[in-house]
Amino acid sequence: MATGECLGNVVSDGRRVSSSGGLQNAQFGIRRDGTLVTGYLSEEEVLDTENPFVQLLSGVVWLIRNGSIYINESQATECDETQETGSFSKFVNVVSARTAVGHDRKGQLVLFHVDGQTEQRGINLWEMAEFLLKQDVVNAINLDGGGSATFVLNGTLASYPSDHCQDNNMWRCPRSVSTVVCVHKPRCQPPDCNGHGTCVEGHCQCTGHFWRGAACDELDCGPSNCSQHGLCTETGCRCEAGWTGSNCSEACSNDSFGEDCAKKCQCQNGAACDPVWGTCTCPPGFTGDSCVQECPLGWHGPGCQRPCECEHECPCDPQTGNCNLTQAPNLSSILSRVKQCLQPSQVSLQTREFSLLTGTTCLALTLALVFLLLISIVANVSLLLGSRAERSRHLDGSYVYHPLQEMNGELSAAEKEQPGETCNPFKD
Repeated sequence: MATGECLGNVVSDGRRVSSSGGLQNAQFGIRRDGTLVTGYLSEEEVLDTENPFVQLLSGVVWLIRNGSIYINESQATECDETQETGSFSKFVNVVSARTAVGHDRKGQLVLFHVDGQTEQRGINLWEMAEFLLKQDVVNAINLDGGGSATFVLNGTLASYPSDHCQDNNMWRCPRSVSTVVCVHKPRCQPPDCNGHGTCVEGHCQCTGHFWRGAACDELDCGPSNCSQHGLCTETGCRCEAGWTGSNCSEACSNDSFGEDCAKKCQCQNGAACDPVWGTCTCPPGFTGDSCVQECPLGWHGPGCQRPCECEHECPCDPQTGNCNLTQAPNLSSILSRVKQCLQPSQVSLQTREFSLLTGTTCLALTLALVFLLLISIVANVSLLLGSRAERSRHLDGSYVYHPLQEMNGELSAAEKEQPGETCNPFKD
């Protein structure tokens, strides 16, 4: 006893602190399943692993066994070297401060303490056993007594120790001991329930709607677990960008994106909006960040990434890439940009009619101009010929020469006989 260590088996919170070393004394313990054990235990029972002891301590004398006083039987069985009062009989019968532990018929733990001083005041083991029986205790063992019997309640000394203080003999002081029996309300691990609950009789009652687990250290947002599209927090699911809803099971609609789908998409012309970043996936025939721009001439397809493959480098349908533009829904737009580059087989019926009309008009106008030109030429030629004929008639035409004498009545007889002759002044 010079070392101050405790004799007998001691198990604290499932860890064996001390071994009895073969000594046979009364023991009291609690197994993992809550079973209360009182009596003499073998080494195999102490070391049982299937249902091990979580708490175990040893005493001297089995006071009550199954509702009956068991002191005499204990004296015959136990080793009296575990007490220092004197003979075993004196230890049993002397008045002194006493402590005991046991349980009642309801299975409730019972701790007993009585103040005293060896051979002066207190009770003996017989008196203690009788008192415990009246309290409906069915099993109990005697623990230490005398100066080692001390009762502390909520950190405050609640008993009157039997030993005098070493530094002042006027006062009484509790004796220093190596082991104590500590009883407290069931503790939670950790005691503060990780800050997410309240400890009630050894069990954490979690606060909030999403903290779970024995220690309130697990977040649980329901069986869907935020649908694998979010993070469970103490306030609920925090959805990833592109998802919304209480359990993050709803994808953003085509006109919204981002966290909680709070941002507005800017995509046009039926373009798909990325629910995470808001980028636009343009449909065939359009390009640009918002898919507002039509494909440049000569390109088609999604994002306008494909070149047209039409003859004569003519444009194609910006959506399908078809070179036959008669079926293009936006033909007028294409024609307004391309002006002319369409083969006859690719022109619409209206364009053909217009082209035919234009050619006929041009031909008719040309023929009319040629006709007028011919008429003008004929007219001019006719006028020219007529003018020359007139001049020739005045210069070369025959006329009758009448001498002045005839006109004056002086014509000779010879001249009168030749009335038919003409005179040409230009003749020799």
